Amino acid sequence: MLQGNKVCLRTVRESDLELIYRLMTDVSEKGEHWLLDIPAEPAFRRGFNERGFWHENFGRMLILDKTGEIIGEIIYFRNADYRAGYEVGYQIFRRENRGKGYMSEALALFSAFLFESKPIPRLQLTVVAGNEASRAVAEKCGYRYEGTLRQAAFLAGKYVDLELLGLLREDCPPLLV
Repeated sequence: MLQGNKVCLRTVRESDLELIYRLMTDVSEKGEHWLLDIPAEPAFRRGFNERGFWHENFGRMLILDKTGEIIGEIIYFRNADYRAGYEVGYQIFRRENRGKGYMSEALALFSAFLFESKPIPRLQLTVVAGNEASRAVAEKCGYRYEGTLRQAAFLAGKYVDLELLGLLREDCPPLLV
């Protein structure tokens, strides 16, 4: 587990599966910038059963508040074999938990942990152009804007731009545990 002041990050337990699948697939809570991707439940459960959502090319941690309530998730994944590093993705499941600083702390902890535990030079993430809240979270954690991927994702019936932000190992504060 990774402990912060506001949040705790931990890997997924089998007892979490039903709740997190329900939270992940609740479209009413996603917001206008979320790229709607609903995994099939059998594939979701298979991902846990095969590797516990944690292996070399993919990892998922849950974000818990101080009461122990699951409020979100943060993931890493290898998006192309030729790229050095990982892409990071994150979400707070319910609207009432957004804007409280949970994700900034979670991303800072997770980024530092990945650099401490993996031989990688960089992390990157993408945000839908116009999602100022998500971009602010990334920039607060040291991620820098690297470019725009034009019409790179399909959202609400149209193609939208994605902004690419990156963080180098030397720009990431160390993990304080």
